[in-house]
Amino acid sequence: MNNKLLKISSIIVVLLFLLTGCRQESRDSYLNVHVIDVGQGDSILITTPEGKSILIDGGEAKYSKNVIGYLKRENVSKIDLLIATHPHADHIGGLIDVIEAFEIKEIIMPPISHTSKTFENLLITIQNKELQITPATAGLQYLIQEDLNFIILGPIYDYGADLNNWSVIAKLDYKEKSFLFTGDIEYKAEMDLINYYDKSYLKSHFLKVSHHGSSTSTHKDFLQIIAPDVAVISLGNNNPYGFPHSEVLERLNANRILIYRTDIQGTLVFTSDGYEIWTNQKPSNYN
Repeated sequence: MNNKLLKISSIIVVLLFLLTGCRQESRDSYLNVHVIDVGQGDSILITTPEGKSILIDGGEAKYSKNVIGYLKRENVSKIDLLIATHPHADHIGGLIDVIEAFEIKEIIMPPISHTSKTFENLLITIQNKELQITPATAGLQYLIQEDLNFIILGPIYDYGADLNNWSVIAKLDYKEKSFLFTGDIEYKAEMDLINYYDKSYLKSHFLKVSHHGSSTSTHKDFLQIIAPDVAVISLGNNNPYGFPHSEVLERLNANRILIYRTDIQGTLVFTSDGYEIWTNQKPSNYN
């Protein structure tokens, strides 16, 4: 059995161990990645063992109460890093109310503007709260705690009017495990990413699948370099775009990657001690 299959088998064993109810420790002592169900959009909460909180996107405006309620139930009182990956409403709409509801330590956004009312309202809210925006710059790093680094990998280049490729790309390294968050990047930005960085550095055990499972993203060459064990797709049930596209599911399945989907599984929580990653739900492609 090759190393890839061994890694997948290890995750499945841990998954089944959890499903039997054998693991009783509180999630609070671990790293947690919450992929919040916000319909056709993205919102990801990361909570660390030392109580830091990172929020990546907030879904559309209509989901802001859901996101705020979820954060409060998870005992989030402040957000240490808030990332608006790119100006599309299904990623930033809910952040306007989130910024009003929580103390925000730092906001990271790509250096690109948009003419939409949603984007304008977000900037007004940030200004009214007297907050500063840190431009997303490749190589920007945050040592969240010992053995836990959060790194901004992109955007790498100027993508003109292509807002999806301006998405903030972030990597979280916790001990022996890595997590990659890709916003809505498409083929061009994916190729830029794997050509810009050392390929071994990009390897990630957890991948937030870009652009809700669109065929414009998750190219086979990109997948080969990232080589994730777990892939999570955030999207709406019966969305008008036909996401996730069959080509993407086929690529993920061909690489024996465990697939999780918010459209059929709702909010998903992944927990890690830095050596394993586990959840309390079966992958959608595991029988």
